[in-house]
Amino acid sequence: MNSSVDNNYPLDVPQKYQDNFARHILSVTLYMQSQVMNALTQKHGHRELRINFEPYISAAAAHGARLSNIADMLGISRQAANQCANQIEAAGYLQRANDPTDGRAKLLVTTSRARSMIKQGSTEAMKVQTHFADIAGKNELAEVNRSVIELSKSLQLLFPFEVENSLMLPGVLPRLSDYISNRLQTLTMAKGHPRLKRSFGAVLTAVGPRGGRIQQIANTQDVSKQAISAIVSELEELGYLRRDTDPDDARQVVLQFTGPGKKLIADSVVSVDEMAAEFSGIIGDQGMAQLQNVMSCIYRSLQLEEDIFGQDQGNDVYTLAQKIKQQLGEEGSRALARLLLPVNSIQ
Repeated sequence: MNSSVDNNYPLDVPQKYQDNFARHILSVTLYMQSQVMNALTQKHGHRELRINFEPYISAAAAHGARLSNIADMLGISRQAANQCANQIEAAGYLQRANDPTDGRAKLLVTTSRARSMIKQGSTEAMKVQTHFADIAGKNELAEVNRSVIELSKSLQLLFPFEVENSLMLPGVLPRLSDYISNRLQTLTMAKGHPRLKRSFGAVLTAVGPRGGRIQQIANTQDVSKQAISAIVSELEELGYLRRDTDPDDARQVVLQFTGPGKKLIADSVVSVDEMAAEFSGIIGDQGMAQLQNVMSCIYRSLQLEEDIFGQDQGNDVYTLAQKIKQQLGEEGSRALARLLLPVNSIQ
């Protein structure tokens, strides 16, 4: 690709790129996971715990699980599943026991440390869910939780051992987020970007109107500067990004989209719209609109990604308007508007 090309975005692309349901869900999920993980590692002492341990521990907690079944469930090789299981066993959360139905086989079962961690994690997850309900409304969040479960069922994201009526948003939203990331990659690759990788998202989504800075991206993603630099180099080679001198510090560089990079972003925005239509086909237009509104409300209230896009002066007003509408309803909101605005301005 020729990185010197510098096409302009279509007029609506920057706003849609900054403000869409996929970005909101991914950001809310990251916030949610970081809150629970920080509590478990710092408050409860589970410093060896990793996010990717979750499906193994959850599967084993039900009635024990064979490694081959976990590998099939996750769609990975048995060798890869065994490597992760060994890590979890070394951390003290799993152990291997004889399978009572087959003397030649072994089951992965949870240890007392894992069972304690699961209870602590459920408590911390409930705190996050309660916080979200305070922001978006208890009934609204409950409806969104049902929609996320319905989407997860339809997309076959739930594990066979899970009981639907006991699932909280912190338990199912991460799976939907993973699906969103993978689906967006597939849809966008089909638009002329065959060499996209999922790892690129860590950098591409962090380049805002003022560009992006490698150290800042590394801090946000909680990875090394070297890891982000390697991704940036790949994106430069593909022609999507360039490095400019940082206007705030001549010793530093700021990442900017090239012409092909802007085309990639424009295509990804179309992919978001396509996926939204797919989701609407599962949960209906009303369910999709509610999912978008609630995730947007939480995203704005928590001021997520403010370091990328800066303070949006409309965010506080938007969040307040959402809360008023939820508390007063449609008729009450219109009545309040009639009190606040001149009569001839109400259509």
